[in-house]
Amino acid sequence: MELDDVLPRPEHVTRQSRWIAAPPPVVWEALHAVRLSELPVTLALSAARFLPVVLSGGGVGQLHDRAFLDALPVPLLGSEAPTAVVFGGALQAWRPSGGEGGPVLDAEHFRRFTQRGWVKAAMDFRLTPRNGGTELSSETRVMSTDAEVRRRFDRYWRFVRPGSSAIRWEVLTAVELKATGRLP
Repeated sequence: MELDDVLPRPEHVTRQSRWIAAPPPVVWEALHAVRLSELPVTLALSAARFLPVVLSGGGVGQLHDRAFLDALPVPLLGSEAPTAVVFGGALQAWRPSGGEGGPVLDAEHFRRFTQRGWVKAAMDFRLTPRNGGTELSSETRVMSTDAEVRRRFDRYWRFVRPGSSAIRWEVLTAVELKATGRLP
């Protein structure tokens, strides 16, 4: 599955990649083994983002230690070991409370989802054999379902995009360290 299969015309895109001196199966295992406790920047940014939610009485337990991929705010849409994993869902991330819980959508329903009041967010981690190792890349795509949401999300995205990119870079680094034996 490719991101083009689920979100072909995004309004916002970020991409990061890193070459890792390990074969794809080792990198795949490392990607799935990275835990939140190994990601201090991610924990700090997530805690700051979830503070309004926690103060309002919700979201308790959202930041407990677990695998990074299990903690993503959107569900798994597809996985092809050891090549790619794709996540996607409907969010109202610009709202201080995090918004309503989005509808549960499989890949086909996610692609066709157009209900007003949401952004569709998709991200992947892709592993490509390259130069005796693996290029691990991540791409995040976002598309609004209506013009008002786009205006709101555009303001929100200007603020959170640097943090979102920092999280991806930290994850890629943690995967590299784990895959090359420098992080247990």
